[in-house]
Amino acid sequence: MATSLRKFKETVEMRAGFFHRVRTHRHFSTGLVLAVFVIVACIHVWQRVHVIRLSQQVGALREENRNLIDATKKVRSEVAALSMGSRVESYAADSLGLLPVTAERLVIIDRDQPTKEVKADELGTVLSSIKRVSDHLPVLSEAQAEPAEFQPIRFDSLAEPEAEP
Repeated sequence: MATSLRKFKETVEMRAGFFHRVRTHRHFSTGLVLAVFVIVACIHVWQRVHVIRLSQQVGALREENRNLIDATKKVRSEVAALSMGSRVESYAADSLGLLPVTAERLVIIDRDQPTKEVKADELGTVLSSIKRVSDHLPVLSEAQAEPAEFQPIRFDSLAEPEAEP
């Protein structure tokens, strides 16, 4: 009878599931604790690497922010220097040949004052003046236009006219 019981026990162990056999192994608890420890250690190392990478990115972004603030300050000071009234006046006088406005040439328009309505006869006078001026303007059709007739626009009224070849 001892032999039949032994055969039955071995067949039961063979039929038992893989997980049941692993759980009943004598080193299962030690292996499980070791596996959990290794997993926790890997997560801790990954977390530290991730934190270090993020701190490097924060440092780079702070440096970039500091550089952008410096660039903004430089641009603002440059704009302030370029938009100074005395600089604009000297540029207008030297390059463009403009003169300061005198009291006789200064016209002040009051926005609060109601605008003067244009009468029909004044409008007719303006239109006839424009028509007379337009009659004296040269007319050039597409057939008459040639590329050699292009004349450059002079922006500097004080500049010497260029000698044509």
